[in-house]
Amino acid sequence: MQRNRRLAPCFIGSGTVSNPRDMIRVLETLESLHFIYTVDDDTVAAGEATLVKIMADTDSATMAVNGCLFVNVASFRYLDFETTDDDICVVNLRGDGTALSLLAVRDTESSGISAGQMRLIEESEFEFSTFVVAEEEEDEE
Repeated sequence: MQRNRRLAPCFIGSGTVSNPRDMIRVLETLESLHFIYTVDDDTVAAGEATLVKIMADTDSATMAVNGCLFVNVASFRYLDFETTDDDICVVNLRGDGTALSLLAVRDTESSGISAGQMRLIEESEFEFSTFVVAEEEEDEE
């Protein structure tokens, strides 16, 4: 008798993931966003930004600088996401007493935030040194 293979989880609209590759895949869906960073439930920073780089690197930091957000999934233990009734995605990256909440902004709602285009991971093996980079496409003339 043949044993069935173990099935991978399936999340539609909401879920919690802790695998760095899954965390990156969720974050790849975001471009312009509102963010709130909390430490022990106290808001430390909030604002609007464009997600320009996602990485999994134990030596790099997660940073919000000049309206740009650089997210290192290695800064967090897990990620949970949900879709609101208005079809807006809310992503929460959770660490040890910290949380980075990201609320997707529709392009028509963003003022002055340029949208980047995320690039998918192409490697078959995923390690903490793998980067996912947002690069702007150049128009060919």
